Amino acid sequence: MQERAARTRKRLVRAAAEAFDEHGLGAASMQAVSRSAGVSKGALYFHFPSKEHLADAVRAACGDRFTAAASHLTAAGESPVQVLMRLPGLTAEWLGEDVIVRVGLRLGREQQRRGERDHDGRHLHRELHDLLSRLLRSAAERREVRVGLPLETCSSLLVGFLFSLECRARESVPQEELVESIAELWSILLPGMAPVPEGG
Repeated sequence: MQERAARTRKRLVRAAAEAFDEHGLGAASMQAVSRSAGVSKGALYFHFPSKEHLADAVRAACGDRFTAAASHLTAAGESPVQVLMRLPGLTAEWLGEDVIVRVGLRLGREQQRRGERDHDGRHLHRELHDLLSRLLRSAAERREVRVGLPLETCSSLLVGFLFSLECRARESVPQEELVESIAELWSILLPGMAPVPEGG
C-alpha cells in the first residue's frame, strides 16, 4: 500500500511540474494535474491539499535531485571541489531535459523572492546553500581550497548562479551558451579558491 501511495505521489508531482511548466503556478488547475496523473481529484487532495503543497513537493523533488547527484558523485570518488564543479553543468543539462528541476528552480526562485520561510515546507534556496556549504567545508578540511576562503559567500555565489541558469534557460538561451558561462564562472572563481602553495 505504501509503495502504491509513493508511486501515486510521484506521478502527481511530475504532473504538477508539467502543468506549472506549461501554465504557471497561478493558472494551472488541480483538476488538470489529477487528470494528467490519471488519479481522481479525491486522491490528489488526499496527498496534496492545495497547489502550494504541490509546489512545495516539486521544489523538494528538485532539491532531492541535487542531493542525490552530489552523493552519487562523491561515492564514485570525486572530490568535493570536483562535485561542486560538476553541479552547474548537470543543472544546465537538467534544465533542458528534466521538468522537475526546471520548474523546481523556478518555484524556488519565486519562493526566495517572496521571502517565504514556511517551517512546514522545504525552502529550495536554503537547501542548495546548505548542500554547497557542506561540500565547501569538506573541501576546506581536505585542503582543496585556500585557507581563509569565505565559504558561505562562495556558497551564496554558486547558489545564485544555479538559479541564474534557470532564468537564462527560460529566456531560451541555448545550452551551449549556458555551458560557456559555466566555464567562465570557474575561470573567475577557481583562481581565488585554489590553495596557496607552501612558501607562496
